[in-house]
Amino acid sequence: MVLSKEVLEILSVVLSALLIVLGWMYTRRTEELKIMRSQLSERKHKAYADLVATFYSVFKDTKNHEQTDMKAAMSKMIDAKRDIFMYGSDEVFRAFNKWLESASQPWQFDEFLKFILSIRKDICGKTKLTADDVLLNLTQDKEELKKFKAIMKTRKSFHL
Repeated sequence: MVLSKEVLEILSVVLSALLIVLGWMYTRRTEELKIMRSQLSERKHKAYADLVATFYSVFKDTKNHEQTDMKAAMSKMIDAKRDIFMYGSDEVFRAFNKWLESASQPWQFDEFLKFILSIRKDICGKTKLTADDVLLNLTQDKEELKKFKAIMKTRKSFHL
């Protein structure tokens, strides 16, 4: 069976149109995925930033010998639990849970540092920071850092 020239021309136009539509649909879907990934990344970074901000707020109150609004801090922690569950990486989610589980244990600070470093790793892709780097950021003084680590070791509550 031989196809006529007109049939081949029509078939060519239909196939071209079909390819254009399929290309447009693929491009549109790719753009939608990029937008969704970007929104997820923004929400994750906001969740991490809010949690770290809550911690630093409590830390600042402690350093300044001020009373922390524990009700507000607890509310922020509950929001953070939800957000970490929804948007955090698996590693951050598990590190967060380990920290919360160890809250009444002597080694809770170890778990907190692991949690903070897991956030850093998730945001940056990798990190060369160590627990000591985080502690130095908190204490802001190498001598104070040494004293803190010595106290924690005598209490057998610090392993990093």
